[in-house]
Amino acid sequence: MKRQQAGYLFHPKGSRSWFLRYCDDVLESGGAVKRKQVCKKLPVEYGDEYRTKASVRPFAQEILAPINAGDLNAQSTMKVVDFVDRMYLPEHVAKNLRPASLKQYSDIWKNHLKPRMGNATLRSFRTVHGETMLAHIGAQTKLGRASLRHCKAFLSGTFKTAKRLGILDGINPMADVSIPRVNEPDETHAYTLREVNRMLAVLDEPARTIVLTAALAGLRKGEIAGLRWDDFNGKELTVNRSLWNGIENPPKTRRSRAPVPLVKELAKALENHRDKMSNLAVGPIFQAGNGNPLNLDNLARRSIIPAIETCVRCRQPKSKHKTTDGQTFELDKTLCWYGWHAFRRGLATNLHSLGVDDKTIQAVLRHSNIGLTQNVYIKTVAASGISAMDLLGAELRKTTCNDLATNRTTLPN
Repeated sequence: MKRQQAGYLFHPKGSRSWFLRYCDDVLESGGAVKRKQVCKKLPVEYGDEYRTKASVRPFAQEILAPINAGDLNAQSTMKVVDFVDRMYLPEHVAKNLRPASLKQYSDIWKNHLKPRMGNATLRSFRTVHGETMLAHIGAQTKLGRASLRHCKAFLSGTFKTAKRLGILDGINPMADVSIPRVNEPDETHAYTLREVNRMLAVLDEPARTIVLTAALAGLRKGEIAGLRWDDFNGKELTVNRSLWNGIENPPKTRRSRAPVPLVKELAKALENHRDKMSNLAVGPIFQAGNGNPLNLDNLARRSIIPAIETCVRCRQPKSKHKTTDGQTFELDKTLCWYGWHAFRRGLATNLHSLGVDDKTIQAVLRHSNIGLTQNVYIKTVAASGISAMDLLGAELRKTTCNDLATNRTTLPN
């Protein structure tokens, strides 16, 4: 039978803290398990009702009970930092998530969580540590609540994986951690049809056809880059792949594989694009000079942004703006570049404003649930409502002026 230890309780002279010294199996950096003496601070201070060893013995027993029972795995003494770097990210996240998700998880870990983790071990990490960590991140960074939820999800997944591997038992310490209140991030943009038309009027090919595809098909950026000519049958586009940083992936979800119906204007534009490519019309629909898929971020930076973002005074792009008479370039904010996903949000918003029902919009965007579709455009509906009320007010003012003119019986002085 394993020897039961009671541990040694003490509080240093002049200190208000109680400590417990005991022996435990500890996992060393080389992977060997070694019996070592451990000293842990108890969660109570010396004084008042906690002046004697007997008064704090229950706290010591709570720490020693699983050790004496043999219920603890020595691997649980591994630092959280080591577990994430050696096991969680490479063995679980990398093998089960898409490369883009792996990049997002890695950035969250390296930029926000790892620098604040210190020497905490899997066994010692408690809910209060997670609560404090998220509060500090929220106060010290500009992350919104959605990003803080990602931080919580990352740590929750870490401890969930440790439990699945038999390293930990009990409740996930992140389960009851709350998301701190922080300033909401800026509203995302949805391109209006007017903005799309203004872009199309100034863009050259192939940027014009690519923007038309993004605006009228509602594809994600990676799906546009992954389109090939055998995905186009003249009436529909079938999404068979998505590209991220040159890496080909299957569509995001099973529903994302659904064919995308094309309006006549887009189908004709794609046909014209194929005719211009002539014998090069194989492989990627939108390709660079070497035949590889076109980098859409480079296209936006080199061709789209310089063409659409102009000076409010002279209407010239920044590259052609002349600083005559001391006039500096002042951006015309009525047409700015908000990224590729703004076309997808814009399609949802524009269809909604035309009276298309939510389920149909969900099918067009190939979302897995209707709630996601509604979140895409619901914030823009408020802006549409304001515009509608402005029109109503203008009509009311017009009617009032007409009534006054009709009822006037005398000439004004």
